[in-house]
Amino acid sequence: MLIAKNLYKSYKNREILHDVSLAVKAGDFVSIMGESGSGKSTLLAVLAGNLAPDSGTVLLDGQDLAALSERDMAALRRTKLGFVYQSLNLIPTLTGRDNILLPLYLGGKRAGDAAEKLNELTELLGIAGVFDAFPAEMSGGEQQRVAIARSLLYDPAVLMLDEPTGSLDSASTRQVMELLTRINRELGVCVIQVTHSREAAAYGNRILTLVDGRISAQ
Repeated sequence: MLIAKNLYKSYKNREILHDVSLAVKAGDFVSIMGESGSGKSTLLAVLAGNLAPDSGTVLLDGQDLAALSERDMAALRRTKLGFVYQSLNLIPTLTGRDNILLPLYLGGKRAGDAAEKLNELTELLGIAGVFDAFPAEMSGGEQQRVAIARSLLYDPAVLMLDEPTGSLDSASTRQVMELLTRINRELGVCVIQVTHSREAAAYGNRILTLVDGRISAQ
C-alpha cells in the first residue's frame, strides 16, 4: 500500500532522515517512535506528501507522490490520505460539525452529500455532543476526536497522526487509542502514528524506532 524507498532529508546541513525505507501493508497499525529530534515527524510529513524528500521515493498504491501535481496531491490528501496534525488545526470560529465537514466545503460540496458518513462517524467516535460547540469549548480528547472525524470524512485508505496523545491525560489517551484501534479494525483503515509514548505505541501491530534519522527496529 505505502512504500518508502531510500529517503533522505536535511535542514540547514543537518541530516534528518538517512536512507529510510519501509513498507506498510493494508490493515497495518504502525507506530513510529523516537526521541525528540530523531526525525519521526519529518518522516511522517514525507510519507504524507506534505514535505518533499531530498531524494528517495514514496509510493501510495503505486503512485509516486513526487510525480503528482499540486492539485492532484491536494485531492489525494482530501480523499485517500487522512492526516491529523499535532496542533489539530481546528478552525476556532467553526463548530465541531463544520470543522468535520470542512474538507467537503473545500471540495465544493454540501453537507447533505456526507450525511450518511457523518452519522457513521458520529456513532463510531461519540461526537454528537460537540457538534454545536467551538474548539475552545471542547476538552482535549473531544478536539482530537473531531480532528480524527474530519480526516475520515472521505474514507481514506491511510490515516496518519502526529503525536495523537501528546497533550492528553492518561484517560483520554486510552480513549483515543481505543478509537484508533476500532478505526483500524472496523473500517479497515491503515493507521500510522508518530508517538513518544510507549503506551500509545503498543496499540500498533508494528513499532518502528527512529534513531538519528535511521530506522533501528521494525
